[in-house]
Amino acid sequence: MKPALRHDLSAGPVLLACLGVFLLTSLDGVAKELSTRHSTIDVVSIRYMSGVFWSSLTTLILRPPMPNLDMIKAHSVRAFFFAITSFLFFYALAALPIVETMVVTYVSPIFMALFGRILLSEKVHPSTAMAILISFIGVLVIALGKGFSPLGMGGSWLGILAALGSAGTYALSGVLLRARTGSDAIGSIVVLQNVLTAAIIVPISLVIGSPFEAIVQDWPLVLLIGALGTGGQFAMALALRAAPAARIGVVDYTSLIWASLIGIVIFAEWPEPTVYIGAALIMAASFLLLRQKKP
Repeated sequence: MKPALRHDLSAGPVLLACLGVFLLTSLDGVAKELSTRHSTIDVVSIRYMSGVFWSSLTTLILRPPMPNLDMIKAHSVRAFFFAITSFLFFYALAALPIVETMVVTYVSPIFMALFGRILLSEKVHPSTAMAILISFIGVLVIALGKGFSPLGMGGSWLGILAALGSAGTYALSGVLLRARTGSDAIGSIVVLQNVLTAAIIVPISLVIGSPFEAIVQDWPLVLLIGALGTGGQFAMALALRAAPAARIGVVDYTSLIWASLIGIVIFAEWPEPTVYIGAALIMAASFLLLRQKKP
């Protein structure tokens, strides 16, 4: 019997989501590095080709059940939105500093709570709503400290719009994922997400890009980006199976901490002091989620 969708309000799913966010934020750092040498469509393409490789290996170990036609159809819709999310977000990473990109995309939990309410009829718990508010205030503190405006963001309107668009499509794909995690095996979900997204992106990349040249040139990073993505997908899928979308969505805010560290260590992007004030608020919001008890 396949595991049912749960509403676990313990710390477990939140901590699991934190691990997923760490892995996926590390993936973003690798993608930003690759974007300095390759086009956005090539970076997205090699990310999912590598993801197909790693998720296939995990399938050989876990041996999840074969997907049926209904599952393939449902995840094809998710793959479409995920392909859009990846392209828009990687474009924003190439156009903006990594921390500023994260600041813009932190509207995603708001979208996720909204879509969870509309598509899954999930009630937003008062403490979850408070956590969203506190986290968003933290993001605003950081944004204001960095001069959050079209000029303060380097004048890259396309980068800003791409980041906002990726936040909306990411939230929608996350809610659609939760709708399926109660009936689909996690291993099958991760493999399908990589295979179906690659089926959308790779043909486009072959026409307008050069993905295989990028793989040959940067194969260690190609292997790393797929491993990080597969691990992050497993962690997030397990977390979304166990807990409501709005509750898990707030954990996305913790990626600012990892993005700040990646920006400093790898890209020499030193955050403003307000980043630490905002990070404290975001961590307080996450602590509020951990203390929330099941009624």
